[in-house]
Amino acid sequence: MAERRSLAHNIRLRERTIRAHRLSVLTGSPARVGVLLVHGNSSSSSAFYAQFGTLTRMGLGVVAPDLPGHGRSAWSNTPRSTYSFPGYARILHELMGELGFKTYHIVGWSLGGHIGLEMLARYREVRSLLLTGTPPVRLDPAGISAGFRWTPSTALAGRRHFSDDDCRRYVRAMMGCPRASDQHLAAALRTDGNARKWMVQNGMAGVGVDEVDTVETDERPIAIVQGVQDPFVNLNYLSKLKYRNLWTKKPVLIDAGHAPHWQVPTTFNERMKEFLVHAG
Repeated sequence: MAERRSLAHNIRLRERTIRAHRLSVLTGSPARVGVLLVHGNSSSSSAFYAQFGTLTRMGLGVVAPDLPGHGRSAWSNTPRSTYSFPGYARILHELMGELGFKTYHIVGWSLGGHIGLEMLARYREVRSLLLTGTPPVRLDPAGISAGFRWTPSTALAGRRHFSDDDCRRYVRAMMGCPRASDQHLAAALRTDGNARKWMVQNGMAGVGVDEVDTVETDERPIAIVQGVQDPFVNLNYLSKLKYRNLWTKKPVLIDAGHAPHWQVPTTFNERMKEFLVHAG
């Protein structure tokens, strides 16, 4: 059903090779301004199916790639450098340029939000950033511990090898569903385990920008649309951060878990549309 909906909004599956990485990318109709949808750890672009219609009707050029090592995209031959926030950011920024976008918004979920923060700090082509399931953190053990809630599911984020039970538990926590769907389980099982391993190790080692400094100092619009039942994110931490240009001046909390765009798409899409109109 979700796939038929995506096709109805002129979304096409394409392949692009960026920095020797073969990427699978869902793209919409040509537009002057793009919106880059960046999925979470051990997921894929299919997590954003419910957003395609709203964004297309807004006249934005939808771009939803499978990250390297995820979904239909190829695994990286340089995992240590590629599976990091800067590594992903470079590839996605070059992808947007190759697709013809000189300016674009980013909607980043979970890992995708950290990549979005990296891109906001590095590239002036980024117009705005919407975060969901992503606490901006300082990239060291203390900073990461402050922004996240540590649970058995959190511990799976950097595990290279998933057992079947690991996969089910992680997908349930990520998607906020009592039963993991076959679609999301398949995406998690297809993911290169090195993508989890190096993403966490690189983040803990400080590979990437200071995300707290980024949200405190960058003048471009940022939104946080956050599920109140998120098992991973420390909501008190989110509310205490200082932001230079946060939409509504505070995180927008909605009744969902870690993936509000998937769990409550109508509510999420309303907030997303309002923010993107505000960001211009």
